[in-house]
Amino acid sequence: MEAQFAAAFVNSVTRILVGVDGSSHSAKVARAVIRHVCAYKQPPELHLAYVHLPLPTLGGLIKPIGHAALQRYYREEGEDALAGAKKLFDRAKMDCSTHIMVGPVAESLASEARKLKCDLIVMGTHGMGAVSGMLLGSVAAKTVHLARCPVLLIRE
Repeated sequence: MEAQFAAAFVNSVTRILVGVDGSSHSAKVARAVIRHVCAYKQPPELHLAYVHLPLPTLGGLIKPIGHAALQRYYREEGEDALAGAKKLFDRAKMDCSTHIMVGPVAESLASEARKLKCDLIVMGTHGMGAVSGMLLGSVAAKTVHLARCPVLLIRE
């Protein structure tokens, strides 16, 4: 019964949002997605996403930098964070589109998955444990809570 459910689920997923943060764990997440997708009859649409936390405005001190420079900074940081996972997808000959967002991470990932009509979100977790997770809050747990689709967590 479990195998039938897994096969039905795998064959019904058409869009996957892959959240990465540029850490070494992002490569593990990308490799897990590559292995996972190999079981599909048809390759799903892959969306590689990075969310940058907004820089604090510090009482208007960000204004001298300028909006264009700030957006360029977010884009460059995002491209750097996505590069490793994108390279792994390219080597596996899997097309993916990239998305760089600025905002709270869990909310941004869940929102982007809704917008793109994703069937699955795949992301890493740092496995901080119950006590740390309760005190600091877990991006992964919050994403699971907010997402309207299943979330596959890849432990560090």
